[in-house]
Amino acid sequence: MVRDMFTRSPRKSTRQAARESGLWRREVRTVLKKDLNFRPRIPHYVQELTPEECDRRKEYGELMMGWHEDWPKLFVNILWRDEAIFHIGGFVKRHNCHYLAAHDPEVTVEKMKNRPKVTVWCGMTATRAIGSYLLRDTMNAECYLQMLEDYVWPIVSGWENNDEPIFMHDGAPPHFVLSVRAWLDRKFPGRRLGRRRPHEWPARSPDPTPCNFFLWDWAKDVVYRAKPRTMEPLEERIRNVITNVPHDFLQKTVDSIPGRLRELVDAAGAYILF
Repeated sequence: MVRDMFTRSPRKSTRQAARESGLWRREVRTVLKKDLNFRPRIPHYVQELTPEECDRRKEYGELMMGWHEDWPKLFVNILWRDEAIFHIGGFVKRHNCHYLAAHDPEVTVEKMKNRPKVTVWCGMTATRAIGSYLLRDTMNAECYLQMLEDYVWPIVSGWENNDEPIFMHDGAPPHFVLSVRAWLDRKFPGRRLGRRRPHEWPARSPDPTPCNFFLWDWAKDVVYRAKPRTMEPLEERIRNVITNVPHDFLQKTVDSIPGRLRELVDAAGAYILF
């Protein structure tokens, strides 16, 4: 009975289930925990997708899978990139801060308000991480183009296969201005994944991006273990962590992309789990 209630309504509270079933609330909790092995799950908050956006995401998955069949080295040659925000002190989620004790341990957690932050750009392939490029201001089109010219291209142009990498970025406004697109078309002719052409990157698609489903979560977890309290230690920690990301992590992440694309197509373009 308890299994049926929570299978039909996963958001049901134990209080409501006890009221509907006539059981004690303690009994409902015991059945959920010990007999059914049910645990509270934290939802992923994502932007709402329209049917048209789902169609474009599905088409992207089919396109990339077909391209991969014709060129098995496709995903190895993509330079995946993204930006993320790092705050001093990290984030404290109160629902993850439990203290089990017979009496109130009176534990307090200090949290900084209006914390300084840094925007971090990073790129990755199956064999190397590029970055991190740190910016204490918001990433606008001018800053983005300057970073590409002064930081990214000197690195990529030094690679032995510098005529093969495909540059990927999403449809954020700084990525779509005419000057940025013109620069990318000169340096990566016909080898750009992005908004509109030459190869479409669908809107609201962080879930197929390796930086999102692997790199940032892993990097933030490692960076915040040191509990940096000022900008300089935070920036130094970010650089050290990104520079020393294990190469087998990168390879395994890129190897997982075909499977994620299949999930994307099977889900008809709906979000897939991180």
